[in-house]
Amino acid sequence: MNHAGDLEPTISERLAQAIAAIEAIDPGDRYDPSVPAALIASGLHLLCLPREAGGLGGGLVEAVAVLSALGAASGSAGLGFAMHIHVTGSLYESAGWPPALRDWLSELVRDESALLNSAATEEGSGSPARGGLPATTATEAGGGYRLTGEKTWTTWLPALRAAQVTATVASGEIGNFVVDLHSRGVERLPGFDALGMRGSASGRLVLRDVFVPAERLIGTRPAGGSDPRGPAPGAWFGMAVAAVYLGVGEGARREVVRWAIDRRPGDGATAVADLPTIAVRLGRLDAALRSARIVVEEAARRWQASAPGDRPALMAEISLAKVTATNAAVQASDEALRIAGGPGFLAGRIERAFRDARAGLINPPLDDIAYQSFARRLVDDERARSEGHTRR
Repeated sequence: MNHAGDLEPTISERLAQAIAAIEAIDPGDRYDPSVPAALIASGLHLLCLPREAGGLGGGLVEAVAVLSALGAASGSAGLGFAMHIHVTGSLYESAGWPPALRDWLSELVRDESALLNSAATEEGSGSPARGGLPATTATEAGGGYRLTGEKTWTTWLPALRAAQVTATVASGEIGNFVVDLHSRGVERLPGFDALGMRGSASGRLVLRDVFVPAERLIGTRPAGGSDPRGPAPGAWFGMAVAAVYLGVGEGARREVVRWAIDRRPGDGATAVADLPTIAVRLGRLDAALRSARIVVEEAARRWQASAPGDRPALMAEISLAKVTATNAAVQASDEALRIAGGPGFLAGRIERAFRDARAGLINPPLDDIAYQSFARRLVDDERARSEGHTRR
């Protein structure tokens, strides 16, 4: 199923070009700089910049289509590109961005083919979704700030030109800065020997007294306070991640169906795909993925069609899309491995999808936080109804 076929021709052609290049490179479990270069060569790095800013004018609907197709071709390539997309996609939907800083980032992407990401996770504090102050500090200096600290899990770190970086400022608040990674004092170190997404080059970004001009401060907020940019950054991150892992699951589906058609055990008269027990498993994984795609695409459509003031109410649907997509990918890749048996267990696309899908479980919004928020909404709504009946 090629859901990217709904894209406008310009974007669809660029996507086809990028996927053909990635499949020719076949990066597997390694990071290959030719992969981000291929995406830049296709022009897809401009996907979510408005046309008036020199971009392709794509919104969340287009981003989901592109990222899921890339995720099916290569999970690591899809995840790396998703980080750029979630920054550029939310850039013009977030009221809290200083206009001059937004324009500078847009120029970097348009004129210098820059790739962007955010860097918030730290080894000591775990996921920023759990709260807490960053150990990275920002000290005021003449005309700006000096940042010192280390960020982990910075995806596609070798390819990045700039990153949004969180740091604790003197007031005890959390500052969000844009750091030019060509600055003096920036060091890019390898990441970890991870279970999945090994080609994503999710490294450690080290900042050693890096000067950041004052005009590159996005804003500050109290610890535990809401992002002054509103819901867009979180929504774009959650949906970008959902799309990639949905694609990983769909890529596993395609691979195992091909394998099951070609595999003819015994006398060679019957393909594995035609065995009733296998048909049940294929149908089960397909149902999970198709259900997830409906949820992800509908969440993207609702977000894109909504007025900015109505979007905060959609964050529960964004969380639903992310947890549904990642868990469907885990289920589908597990079924694919069971269907393929020993051949699926060998290093290759099915085995890699099995590992890559599980990486989605550690990306926010995390399952437990999402499910607790769903429960709170249920309980609060029921209590409100009960109180209303009591008053009558």
